[in-house]
Amino acid sequence: MSSTPHFIFRAITPAELLPLVHRRDGETKLGEALAADWRDPECRYVLLGIREDIGPRANNGLGGARNAFDAFLPNFLNMQANRFFPAGALHILGTIDHPDADTPLDQATMRERVAELDGLVQAVVQPLMEAGKLPIVIGGGHNNAYPLIKAAAAVQGSPVDVINLDPHADCRPLEGRHSGNSFSYAITEGHLRSYAVFGLHRARNSEAILQFLDRHNVHHTFFAEYMLEPGLFQRDVDSFLGKEATPLCVELDMDVIRHMPSSAFSPSGMVLEEARAYLRKVMASPRHVHYVLLPEAAPNTPSQGRIVGKALAFLVHDVVSVRG
Repeated sequence: MSSTPHFIFRAITPAELLPLVHRRDGETKLGEALAADWRDPECRYVLLGIREDIGPRANNGLGGARNAFDAFLPNFLNMQANRFFPAGALHILGTIDHPDADTPLDQATMRERVAELDGLVQAVVQPLMEAGKLPIVIGGGHNNAYPLIKAAAAVQGSPVDVINLDPHADCRPLEGRHSGNSFSYAITEGHLRSYAVFGLHRARNSEAILQFLDRHNVHHTFFAEYMLEPGLFQRDVDSFLGKEATPLCVELDMDVIRHMPSSAFSPSGMVLEEARAYLRKVMASPRHVHYVLLPEAAPNTPSQGRIVGKALAFLVHDVVSVRG
């Protein structure tokens, strides 16, 4: 499946990427050295952009997540291809687009469209996982965690484990699909064996959500604890990673980064270096990774685009360079 009535997958060719590369004599940029085909045996990572923000808007959030991938791409392509990054191990597959994103819709219809998008996301990424590739998904809302989890569970043949760095647990009621209930849907439907979420904001998660986390034995920590004890966050992540050897689905909501233009912007949160360290620790562990999702960045101005683009480029570079 490459399209639905309101969403479409578009492949990107290497030739389309080259005009975005600023070439210099004596240097090779990533955009000049990436894998040309995801089926290449040397290709281990496949990058997918999602240009939608209907998931956050269906959750009463801000728009703009559809712009994250386009902000990311030129920044990433112009990084250096050197000994620290196996450029031939990564292929840029394409994007899932929402052509009628500007059409006004009521909330119920938006939530129906998110459910429609779920099917396309799963259809695009599941064959990649079945082929042993690691999808890295950039942009869109955190609604896209749900179809990625379903794909990973289908490939694994059993419920999966998820680790998430996020100020919000995204366990809102099953009230129709949106960016705030991917994990409650996945838990309730039996696609998730265990869910761990780090860095929750105490003021941004309802009592009903906290009770849901308790009932379902969700491992969760709060950002307030990390403000008081430097180093505790990294120790918590290390401890969690060392408990089991089961495969992981890896999530990092860009909302968690302080001052990041995002669907739920916050002046208080992790710094980018902490988010990068989280990804580097997870990718350095021996646990198999089904996918990496970096959602919710929402740039709506050129200056915001520069911040988001560079941040996402650093994060993807960390994911690939650590594991090689």
